[in-house]
Amino acid sequence: MVLVICDKHSISSILHCVPNLTHFYFTLITRSRKWLVPDELLNGYVWQQMLDRSVPRLSKFEFQMSIQRAYASFDIDMIINSFEMFVTKYSNWNMVIDRWKLFYGIDGKLN
Repeated sequence: MVLVICDKHSISSILHCVPNLTHFYFTLITRSRKWLVPDELLNGYVWQQMLDRSVPRLSKFEFQMSIQRAYASFDIDMIINSFEMFVTKYSNWNMVIDRWKLFYGIDGKLN
């Protein structure tokens, strides 16, 4: 397990180095008040492009998202629909998105 702050360019670079990769497990977690994860990592079309270019032998891709963002306002349906291609490409594809709405008090502490 490797824990890093990354974007699509760093992930693409890593995947490019392992073209024979067959299984890829990726967990996206954000637990801070600031949004440190680029929105592009929530886009299935970006993932499709990265995987098709770098790891053509990939047969299993597991992607779990856990979004804990204060005052989060993004289109969850758009995220889900962008991953639609994965339903046909990978058998037993399931998508789980945990979404937590965090509330901070005036003092900046989590309530």
